[in-house]
Amino acid sequence: MMLPLRKYVHIIFTSDILEALGATVERVRPVSIMHRDHYVNVARRRALEADELASKHRKASQEHPNGLEKHNGHIVEAEKQSNDFSNNSKGGFFADQFENLANFQAHYEGTGPEIWKQTGGNLHAFVAAAGTGGTLAGVSRFLQEKNNKIKCFLIDPPGSGLFNKVTRGVMYTKEEAEGRRLKHPFDTITEGIGINRLTQNFKMAKLDGAFRGTDMEAVEMSRFLMKNDGLFVGSSSAMNCVGAVRVAQSLGPGHTVVTILCDSGMRHLSKFFNPRYLSQYGLTPKAVGLEFLDLR
Repeated sequence: MMLPLRKYVHIIFTSDILEALGATVERVRPVSIMHRDHYVNVARRRALEADELASKHRKASQEHPNGLEKHNGHIVEAEKQSNDFSNNSKGGFFADQFENLANFQAHYEGTGPEIWKQTGGNLHAFVAAAGTGGTLAGVSRFLQEKNNKIKCFLIDPPGSGLFNKVTRGVMYTKEEAEGRRLKHPFDTITEGIGINRLTQNFKMAKLDGAFRGTDMEAVEMSRFLMKNDGLFVGSSSAMNCVGAVRVAQSLGPGHTVVTILCDSGMRHLSKFFNPRYLSQYGLTPKAVGLEFLDLR
């Protein structure tokens, strides 16, 4: 469903499509989800700013209904609006995809049933990484309610504490355990997945275990999929496929494992598919097949 976007809609994202539809788009650079300037965190701040501005305008309208006020006996125009938001702004709305359980519910009612229908119920496991946790939670809960023999797993990127939370019941990262936290401990070449806190959405997940993935494995998997399957996927999808292989290795032959291809490589050109950037961090792909996952 396509909704018309009026001129006062202020979007924090990186999409030309929304701008073409009439929204004011504030462009932000791709950064880790835990960075203060990730688009989710910027959106939260902008919503609060819009709420504060709308509140000021309501108060000003009540005190000066004609838009005029007196200073030293002279009538002057009331203070002009900031250019960041329209004069018609009624406040901000932050969807809060991390804590809003509508996220979980959408995947419980949509993605889970879609997987069940497309596989005819003939699947043995589901695996995915988690950012908000909505996909993993919604799908895992739906599938296990349909068949409690279906195993559901997390694949976790570097810098995230979810692996240890699932497997050991304690939220911490490898860097923290070794006493060598980095300046930005959540930095990883993968974007949109991995986190070091429990979201309300993730708490709804029903999981049987977790696997760790590395940046190198995600990079190599993306190239393998491109060369062998013609799939140009982003870092989250690549990590999900790393997880699918890990689950398949643990279950053995004859099992059907499902994952999600949730992002395109087109959104990852500056880092994930940038040879110069990868070489700076020792992530230049070299594998011919799946030997990077101990498969020959």
